[in-house]
Amino acid sequence: MCETPIRQVEVMPGRDRPSAPSKTTERSLTVSELLTRVQNVVVAEFPSPIWVRGEVTGYRRTSRGAVFFRLADAEADDAALDVSGRGRIMADIERVLGDAGLGRLADGVELRIRGTVEVDRRSSRVRLAMLEVDPAFTAGRLALERARVLQAMSADGSLAANRALPLPVLPLRLGLVTSRGSAAHADFLDHLKRSGLRFSVRTAHTVVQGENAQGDIAAALNRVAAEPIDAVALIRGGGSKLELAVFDTEVVARAIAAMPVPVITGIGHEVDRTVADEVAAVALKTPTAAAEWLVSTVKDFGDRLNGARAHIRSEAEHALGRHHQLLRRTASDLAAMSITLGRQHDALARLRRDLADEAREVLTRDRLELRGLGEWFGAIDLAPTLQRGFALITAPDGKTVIKSVGQVSPGDRLVVRFADGTVGVTVDDQ
Repeated sequence: MCETPIRQVEVMPGRDRPSAPSKTTERSLTVSELLTRVQNVVVAEFPSPIWVRGEVTGYRRTSRGAVFFRLADAEADDAALDVSGRGRIMADIERVLGDAGLGRLADGVELRIRGTVEVDRRSSRVRLAMLEVDPAFTAGRLALERARVLQAMSADGSLAANRALPLPVLPLRLGLVTSRGSAAHADFLDHLKRSGLRFSVRTAHTVVQGENAQGDIAAALNRVAAEPIDAVALIRGGGSKLELAVFDTEVVARAIAAMPVPVITGIGHEVDRTVADEVAAVALKTPTAAAEWLVSTVKDFGDRLNGARAHIRSEAEHALGRHHQLLRRTASDLAAMSITLGRQHDALARLRRDLADEAREVLTRDRLELRGLGEWFGAIDLAPTLQRGFALITAPDGKTVIKSVGQVSPGDRLVVRFADGTVGVTVDDQ
């Protein structure tokens, strides 16, 4: 509130300090007169419309289309100005914002407003009556803020943090951050249900526009991060740039970057891409597209699983077929080998009988031959020979037989064996 205090002092001629007028003689102003004088001062200071810039807070719109909000100074926390817009002028302002792709006003938007300065006689506040806005200023501020956030997060590495997480091959356990009961919420869940897949969804409600939206979205992301989930879907239906501006804020972007699981965004319409989309692991154009991506991912895994199962079955059947053929060939070979072994067994039996017969014959012949040899050796045995008057001369060791004169020398000791004993002799002469 900006008020101009008015104090009247009468200056009397002369050297002495003027005495204060008495309460009965000093003229009093009515409230209306005071406000009129304040209005005159304001009009004198701002006789024509002026441009003012600031951030929208406390945005309120009546059923008749009138708009009221406070325009706060970003550089001075305690400075704010009441702003109003009514009737045809407000309709023209909203048409200009819409043509620029910005949409309706909302809390947190930076505006450059042209209006007349006046005093609200009911609230005794200085107020700016809007005449027009500068859409280029608002669009530029949005673009500058978006660029600043992207640059800051790229510099510290957080821009790619969520995209660096591995995507789940089977994202059936989902966290959902959105406005519960919204069209986006209903469409997303309906698409998952119609897929027939067994999705499990834990929803964290949040407002998705307004002054407190960025904090609510960050808090909702933190809540689902503590749940046993595979991924998080952050969705919002279509809206203007001003309505989607919350998803360009650094608070929301850093909350996504800090998530321990991949975040899938489905924000706005086909032409919209927010900072949240840039930070998320997967960015889809709409909530329905986000649901379709999740369904497609799960079905793709199922298809690959079925393909692997079919391939394994086919390979197993081929392997079984080959082994059945091998077993049949082996069984045939074993049958042939059994016949051969039977034949060989019969041959071995015959050979065993033949060998036994031959062995007996050989043994009989050998026995007769040994008997004859025994008789022959008996005939030529040493004892009978000695009995016939022969003698055996050996060296003293009794083993070396002396067969010739050349084997002895004079003085050698010899042993002469007779039939009835032995005698030692010494060689004298040859």
